[in-house]
Amino acid sequence: MKLIKIPQFGSELEQIPITPAITKQYANYFGGVHAGFPSPAEDFVERKLSLDEHYIENPNHTFLLRVRGDSMSPTLQVGDILIVKSNLDLKDNKIAIISINNTDYTVKRYSKRKNRFVADNPAYPPIEIKEEDTILCLGIVKNLIRDI
Repeated sequence: MKLIKIPQFGSELEQIPITPAITKQYANYFGGVHAGFPSPAEDFVERKLSLDEHYIENPNHTFLLRVRGDSMSPTLQVGDILIVKSNLDLKDNKIAIISINNTDYTVKRYSKRKNRFVADNPAYPPIEIKEEDTILCLGIVKNLIRDI
């Protein structure tokens, strides 16, 4: 019998529980904002936007994680909140939450061509994937929330 325990989040990631809201919260949404010159013909039509409907449309396949380490800096920074989708496939150049051979979960970029997981911070070495390795992918980072 091969018993596999569920990996922990360790020191690099912190799980944030999702609590379903009884009522939806909506914010005013006026469309896009131009970084250059705004179009005078564009109307500012107020709409309502629910962030949970936009980012957590399927709570059963969504995890919120807070970044605690700097291996993915400058892309991901300590304190960033990651919106992770477990129903997406691991594809080249995507950032994933993974456990290799039942180690703590970590966040790394997948390089399909080089068959490894890579930290965006050059101070951390890439993780080569061997044929005998067992990869557990919790999900793919789809969005991030960062305070500025």
